[in-house]
Amino acid sequence: MSQHSIETLQQNHHGPKRRGELAELAFMYRASSEGISVAKPYGDSHPYDFLVQHGRRLLRIQVKSTFKDPNTKRSRNGYQVIVARVAGKAKGIHYYSRDEIDFVVCFIAPVDVWYIIPVEKLGRRHAIRLFPQGKGQPFGGLYEDYREAWKLLKENEGGGEDSNKDQKDGQLVDQRIHE
Repeated sequence: MSQHSIETLQQNHHGPKRRGELAELAFMYRASSEGISVAKPYGDSHPYDFLVQHGRRLLRIQVKSTFKDPNTKRSRNGYQVIVARVAGKAKGIHYYSRDEIDFVVCFIAPVDVWYIIPVEKLGRRHAIRLFPQGKGQPFGGLYEDYREAWKLLKENEGGGEDSNKDQKDGQLVDQRIHE
């Protein structure tokens, strides 16, 4: 996304629903550019935003984003991204699980950076802080290994049955990130 596009979004004060839709469009473009097929399910009744396919591998993706101004004090301490959903006042916060989605993909719009995070790595967090400016930040950088980790959404180079095995406890995910 160009710097002009980011500035326009910030100046026009689009609401959170509209910014989420724009992040989803950006995801569709970027994933497709990576050679990953993207499908959007009909309606909003699924816990995931997209199904993605690479080879025989099919995954459920939830897209989250932030469009906050990168020049604020808060952004210098990382970008906060809400990774849970509020299910209404009576129901409270809903944390995503492996039964619902496979990955949360976070878009840091001001710097056009993506994080592809296995859902099991989030635990019961309502929000996470991401540091696209690099590791060694004052509050850590727990998710920096997942920055631009598009290969996690792709089938193993050899293809076949091994590429579709369950990612039990994130072991396959961890192995692929360090390849």
